[in-house]
Amino acid sequence: MLWLLPYIWIASVELDRGYDRAALLAYARSAITAEIRHLRPPVATTRHSVKPVFVTIEVSGNVHGCRGSLDTRTDSLENEIILSARNAAAHDPKHAPITAKQLESMRVTVTVIESKRPIETVSGLAPADGLAVQSGTTWGVVLPFEGKEPGVRLRWAYAKAGLPEGTPVNMYRLVADRF
Repeated sequence: MLWLLPYIWIASVELDRGYDRAALLAYARSAITAEIRHLRPPVATTRHSVKPVFVTIEVSGNVHGCRGSLDTRTDSLENEIILSARNAAAHDPKHAPITAKQLESMRVTVTVIESKRPIETVSGLAPADGLAVQSGTTWGVVLPFEGKEPGVRLRWAYAKAGLPEGTPVNMYRLVADRF
């Protein structure tokens, strides 16, 4: 029985990120709705340390918007989520803006990037790891759980960066909290 106690303690430490996931998702949903309905964006009433964020919007299982950055652009985690959510809703160049009708059925996912760690190869990447490739100022990002096979994810990262496969790149494992 004693072996179970440390396991539970470790799991709870890993899951406690210091913020309320439901509240952050509410900021994202509110920002998306405000952007589509041309309303004022929400104002954050809490302020957590700023971290890079991506917000993904899916409708009927298909991505309809995904925006974010590996760099922070605001002063808090909440404001990063609000900015990324607004951009995902109406300013993703790969997708048409979300419609008012789609607001009811959309699925919103927030990905908070905890760290970006250099790697030499993708062979050890787990599905829960994100991947970023960099060549100069060009980046390609594959978020956690976007595919399982590391080699496929590397090809996607090259494609997202607009780089031919095999171009010399710096690679990074993204440790993230996705909810």
